[in-house]
Amino acid sequence: MKKINFTLFLFLIILATGCSSLDNALSSVLPSKSNAVPLELQEQMATRVNPEQELFALGSAEVETSGAIIAQAKANKNAKDLLKGKIKKEVAIHFNSFMLNMDSYSKGLASPVLPDLTEYASELILKNASQKGAWENNKKVYSLFVVERDDVAVQSKNVFSTFLEDISGRLLNTKDKLSEGE
Repeated sequence: MKKINFTLFLFLIILATGCSSLDNALSSVLPSKSNAVPLELQEQMATRVNPEQELFALGSAEVETSGAIIAQAKANKNAKDLLKGKIKKEVAIHFNSFMLNMDSYSKGLASPVLPDLTEYASELILKNASQKGAWENNKKVYSLFVVERDDVAVQSKNVFSTFLEDISGRLLNTKDKLSEGE
């Protein structure tokens, strides 16, 4: 009898664990209904964005008692925040590719400042973002912002190069000061 109870208990634990992890797996793959973008809007976005040449983000906000203008401002901010996250990922990829060409000493100098450089480059790039669409649908406002992928690459290279020039200049100044003391 104890074996049957133990087996039944073990089976129920496995069943409960399996079902909860299945639910988590499904919810992470399937889009949630509250954040779903209407099909008509997806079609309009597809005509305005070239994903191969542009990074884009769609922000949204509920139209509340403060009105559509405030909702549009919130949707714009939401889109820019989402876009900044995508920009940061792209900038990090560029910076990591630049780091591949560096020796270990230089990597040691550059690695600690990469988060700051990434943030700085992302802010610069985000200033060049342009709005490619704004829609209102069912008490919700949507805003589409884009940046050129080429701009991400160019700005990433410029920021990284400027950092390297700055650190090189500082090291040379230190060397010159040491030489003067001799």
